[in-house]
Amino acid sequence: MSRLDVSSLVLPPRLIVNPRAGRKLGLATNTATLAALEGALQVAGLEVVVQPTRSPGHAIELARAAVEDGCKLVIAAGGDGTVAEAAQGILQSDTTLGIMPLGSIMNMARALCIPRDLKLAARTIAAGQVLAMDAGSVANHLFLEAGGVGLAAGLFGYFNRLDTGVRPGNVIRAGWRFLRHLGSPRMVIVADGQRFDVRAVMVTVSNGPYVGAAYALAPQARLDDGLLDVVIYRGMGVIRVLLHMAVVAGGRRLPAPQGVQLVRAQTVQVMVQRHRPLPVHADGGAVGVTPARFQVLPAALRVIVGDPDLGAVGAWDPR
Repeated sequence: MSRLDVSSLVLPPRLIVNPRAGRKLGLATNTATLAALEGALQVAGLEVVVQPTRSPGHAIELARAAVEDGCKLVIAAGGDGTVAEAAQGILQSDTTLGIMPLGSIMNMARALCIPRDLKLAARTIAAGQVLAMDAGSVANHLFLEAGGVGLAAGLFGYFNRLDTGVRPGNVIRAGWRFLRHLGSPRMVIVADGQRFDVRAVMVTVSNGPYVGAAYALAPQARLDDGLLDVVIYRGMGVIRVLLHMAVVAGGRRLPAPQGVQLVRAQTVQVMVQRHRPLPVHADGGAVGVTPARFQVLPAALRVIVGDPDLGAVGAWDPR
């Protein structure tokens, strides 16, 4: 852990704002305005340069430009997608990322103990407590939360189509066909050279505890240990895994079902034997199909964190 003296920055922080954040399936989940956002930062003593995003991927460009200009603090105001894009733009640099949570789920804010209240989130940024956290990569895509193969990857892909205007009935039918034909694939998983031959509907490769609808699929995952938590749902059917996902949604850190296997590794390869390729995701976004190679990027991102609640299990080493 280190500290950023926000009050002594030479260049003002860049506030990268996604004006479309806080909407899910066409419904508003966050009604915060830009004025409220700037007001909360001003109360905390932060004068910022506001840069709205115009399209997917624009936050990456804006964050990279901030690094090139010598800016030491970039604040991402949006959902987890905006946070991930801004993170990609400053990855492996000495620029720090702050988060103002405007999205519907906010897995990274949850994991980093960033309050949902904008004034409290701004105060957290002003305090400047910095963690050098890991990131992950798969198929040339960055992930901060988790990647994975199989059931969840397929369901995330179908669910994301609902936000693109596709008819819900078509998505539901396609998702049902996917579930019916998933079966119990034979997988070969190689984690830091250790091989596992298993039948499993899903493998999650987690950097942090949460992914998707705050599913706590790797409740003990640490963001700063230089390892990925590989959770193998071996010998379990689709229904049993779906029930587990339902009970850990919303950030409930519960024990995994009996039979689930946990391995921690720096690199993970997932292959499928005698089965059609399985979908692969990174932070809930589809990135291709198997075979897939996941890799940790240790201490790749400087990010401002809050303080865990008293007695709570943190996602990093507080020392």
